[in-house]
Parts: sequence; structure tokens; C-alpha cells
Amino acid sequence: MTTYADRPGDGRVDGGAGRRPGRRALLAGLTGAGALAGSVVLGGGSASAATTGVDAYVVDVVAKGADPTGQTPSDTAFRAAAAELLGSFQPGPISGAVPKKVLLVPPGNYLLTQPDSLLPGEDGVGHGGIVDGISITGYGKRLSRITYAPTARNTTLWTNRQRYKNIRISGLTFDSQDATSTFNYAYSSDAGGVQDTWYTDVEWRGTWKVGIGLDGPATTSDLNSEMGWDHCQIGGSYADAFLVIGMTPAEPQQDQFLNYWFRDCKVEFKSGSFVRNERGGSMNFVGGSYILTDAASTGTFFQLGSAASGRADSTMRLYAQGIRFELRGAGHKVIDSGWYKGSITFVSCDDTALSFQAWGANAVTHQYRFDAVNPSRGPMVRYQDCALMGSHQVTAATATTAGKLLYDGCRFSSVTAGTGATGFLRWPGTAPWYEFRDCLTKSGRLADAKAS
Repeated sequence: MTTYADRPGDGRVDGGAGRRPGRRALLAGLTGAGALAGSVVLGGGSASAATTGVDAYVVDVVAKGADPTGQTPSDTAFRAAAAELLGSFQPGPISGAVPKKVLLVPPGNYLLTQPDSLLPGEDGVGHGGIVDGISITGYGKRLSRITYAPTARNTTLWTNRQRYKNIRISGLTFDSQDATSTFNYAYSSDAGGVQDTWYTDVEWRGTWKVGIGLDGPATTSDLNSEMGWDHCQIGGSYADAFLVIGMTPAEPQQDQFLNYWFRDCKVEFKSGSFVRNERGGSMNFVGGSYILTDAASTGTFFQLGSAASGRADSTMRLYAQGIRFELRGAGHKVIDSGWYKGSITFVSCDDTALSFQAWGANAVTHQYRFDAVNPSRGPMVRYQDCALMGSHQVTAATATTAGKLLYDGCRFSSVTAGTGATGFLRWPGTAPWYEFRDCLTKSGRLADAKAS
């Protein structure tokens, strides 16, 4: 088994529990590197924390016996820390019980080999109740690392089975050493939710099957919503996808797949999909750098399916703004959509970084399947002030009855025509409903066109 400690030049931080956040930093809600800075400036070592009472609100995994060198597994220590965290309940004025403590991961590399070592995976309905408020913090990504090298295949580092709500995870790197592993499986029903999960300054590395998988029972799945990623880094590779919305797509389930926010993230992974959404939902992606790093692989940033056509997928919305996409191989795509309604919007995005490559002109970088579920129906697709390489492709069985592609103020870097066999927008059969307004090709201005 390979651990961080076995790797040359890893630059790990060894020894001891490190310096805990000072009292003012914790009370101000600082996490990660901010907490460390507050500790150093204020002299907030363990002695100072003890005198101010801050230790009463912190569960330190090293104090529970975790090995920050990564030489030995720390599952027992992490589980003991989680048990103390979950045992520190105070009455919750809004809902459930709220822990009094924060789980702290000092600088170092921590080896976990067993599933659900980060938090227990018991069902919150009838087995301990819902915990409303969880905070797990490190001292910053790369400073505080958790390596997941499970001894069994197809396992999950932590399972949220409708037990934990209002979760904050920050300042950590998670590295998987098994390509069949999952970081988090979140299951919710109308009896208990998985609402309000936020990741800040968190990094994922290594090989995973799924990063985060959202699921629930047929017809009663609910409350798998309000999740955010702020200044996070999604690396490694994914046999499936980093975020899967609808792990059981055949079920008529999950009407509440809503409200996901990615802000200023660095999404640079080798292969697989970034987001695979089988149910619909409302998703926002603002800012950041998105790169598929392995030119020889296949990969897609947004994989949108339509597993069912009932009310369960009633919300279909994707909004992307100010993102630089970099596709490094002919098998890479920004989006492959089978949605048959809703809206897809790209504003001020650029995917032209490698448009000079020989394969660039003929690469199908954005694909829309209007005939995936309901014949010749698709979402309203809008591109505004975008720079786009290669070509976009639409498939429709007959004349489009719903859905349109609109390009407004865009630049097409690889072509000289708007449509046709060598144009920007292509279709193998029936023409879709489309419109070009104030766009440019590599040879100059493109005449405005509107086809219905």
C-alpha cells in the first residue's frame, strides 16, 4: 500500500499536533490557513487555548491518536474524534441537535483505510437523529491531507444517510488511492434531508469512481439541495463523475435536486465527467479555470441526462459565467446534454485555448441531443459574449417543437461559416431552431441569421 510517507519529495508536515487556531480565530469563524494565521499572530498555541477555554470547542484528531506522518492508519482516531464531536450536543433552536465542537485536522498526512471513517454512516431517521451543524476544518489544502487507501473495493469515505445538515468542510486535501472509491454518498428522503453542505478551500486528488453522489428513494426523495463549492480544486480522475446528481436514475425520484453553486473553482482533472446530472436541477458555475488535462482520454465537464420525463425532473437549469475552459484532446467536451426542456446559459466563457490544434476545427465541443427523451424537444440554450472553438452539434428527429440555440455577440475561432458541413452549428438530420446575432468567425463578421 502506498501512502504519502512513501512518496519522495512530498513535502509533508510531520510531527505533533501542530498549532491549533487561536481563540479569536475560532470565534471569528476562520478556518484553514486563516485559522492558522490567527493562531500564530495571537500566540494561540495549545497552552493559550487551554487557558481561554477554546479547547472545549475543538476536537483534535492528533490528540485522539491520529498519525500525521501517514505511516500508520488513523481510522480509530478519526472515529473517536467524530464520536466526541457528535456527543457534544446542545439544544438546537431551529432544528435537531447542534454540536458544540469543531473537528480539527492539524497539518500532516493522515491515512484512512476503512469506509465512513470521516463521519459515521448511520441513518439519521430512527438511529441517533439528525445533526444540524457539522464543521470539519484543516489548516489549508496541501497542509492538512487525508489519504483514502481502502482495504476493500467500492467503498465510501463518508456516507450522509439523511443524518447531517448544515455541513462545513474546509482547508483539506482528500486523495484517493483506489479507483473504485467514492468520497461522499448523500442519501435523502422526505423524512430527513442532506441540506446545506458547503466546501471551502478543499481539494480532491487521486483516482475515484465518484466524488460526491446524491441519491434517494423512489417518489419520496427530497432535500438533497443547497450545496456549494468555494475556491475548491477538483483534480484526479473519475471513472464516473465528480458530482453525480441522481445515483439511481431509473427511479421516479428526487424532485428536490436544486441549488448547487460552484464559485471560482479550479477544475483540472484527467478523465471522466465533472458533473453528471440525470434528474435536472438548478446549477450555477461562476468563475474559475476548467481543464481536461489528459489529451488521450475522454472527458466532459457537463453531462446532462434525462432518465425520466415526469415531475421528478421538473427543474432543468444550468448557468455558467466567466469560465475559461481548456479542452486538450479531440475526445473532450464542455457539454453533452440530453435535457428536453429548461435553460442552459453560457455568459462570457472561453473554450478556445487549443483551437490552433489540427483537430480543433472538427472537434464537437458542445453537443445537444434534442431527441434523447421527447422527440425534437430541447432546452433554451443561450451563449452570450463567448469565444468558442470547433463546432456545436444538435440532433433532432423532426422539426424542433421546443428549444432553441441562440448565439449573441460570440466569436467562433475555428470556422468561417455559421452552418453547413464545415460551419460552426451542425446537425446530422433535421435543422434545429437557432439564431446568430452580432457574431464573428475567424474570417470576419457573420451575417445575422434566424431559423425556425
